[in-house]
Amino acid sequence: MDFEKFLTNQGPDFKGRTLDEIWSYSDNEIEGTHDFVQLVFPTNKPSQATFNKLFLNDQALIDKLKNNPKVINNLEKSAAWFLSFLSRNDAWQKGYDHNQLRITRVIESLRLLVSDEAAEEFYKDILRLVKDPTILNPTTMKFWEEA
Repeated sequence: MDFEKFLTNQGPDFKGRTLDEIWSYSDNEIEGTHDFVQLVFPTNKPSQATFNKLFLNDQALIDKLKNNPKVINNLEKSAAWFLSFLSRNDAWQKGYDHNQLRITRVIESLRLLVSDEAAEEFYKDILRLVKDPTILNPTTMKFWEEA
């Protein structure tokens, strides 16, 4: 898969979906589709959650993505899109939920490809959404903090 083409919205992912198509997912599609987060928010670590095993394993590619304003803009747009999804429901605010893992990935991807500031801002936005931090798993909170 060509991450640069996908992240600049000029090409599809490995299933033929564009970034625009993913951004138009309903809340049910976001919740029930488990193979897009690793592509919309790539990191330099393989995912334990999906079988596609697509990740950024080339520093030259990471550097190229970090220096592409369209990639940065779309990652920021994706983060706002995902934050909006989380703000519309509370199902993820419990002891464990797969969206908590997704949040960690978003923070890590923003830190890797956009900036520390963007990652920190997303993290703070998540904390503002949390209604009762005592309900969330402390390990999850630590992952977010360290991402």
